[in-house]
Amino acid sequence: MIGGLKLGLIAAAMTGFLVFMLVSHETARATGTEIEMSVEGYDPRDIFLGHYAEIRTPLSRIDLASVEGDDTFEPYQRVFVTLEIDADGLARPVAVHRAQPGSGLVAEGRVTWVGDALVTRFNIERYYADRDEALALQARLRGGVDGEFAAPARVILSLTGSGQLMIKGFEIDGERRIDRLW
Repeated sequence: MIGGLKLGLIAAAMTGFLVFMLVSHETARATGTEIEMSVEGYDPRDIFLGHYAEIRTPLSRIDLASVEGDDTFEPYQRVFVTLEIDADGLARPVAVHRAQPGSGLVAEGRVTWVGDALVTRFNIERYYADRDEALALQARLRGGVDGEFAAPARVILSLTGSGQLMIKGFEIDGERRIDRLW
């Protein structure tokens, strides 16, 4: 009897924790500043991580000569990228910093490589989906569907107040496709 009660309490605590994480994530996606970026796909060649599409945004590789801010970084260091919305409605990096600049649209990521360009990760580089959807999106982002040229796609992101980016969905052929958690 007492063993069953302990097991029930553990199950309830674990379920409560998972629900808390899910609600927190959905709240952050819903309340963050929505931005869009151009996106392209590439072949990850990794069969062990499930079904996903690898994506690149203008944040993936930032030419240090073309943006303002700091120009010396170390691998694995935090990086803060100030974004600006251009005339097409797309966000693009305009400055990089080693510390939070304090104003504007600022995304926080990690440096993975430093050279003339800054290669970064923002935890938006993989989009997980069911097998068919992931393969179709990957083909679309690589520029072709059934041998035809595909129109450019946009990734729709939510930028939280803390600088975290989250994928909300994609815009493909002018149609917004927002993911729903439930």
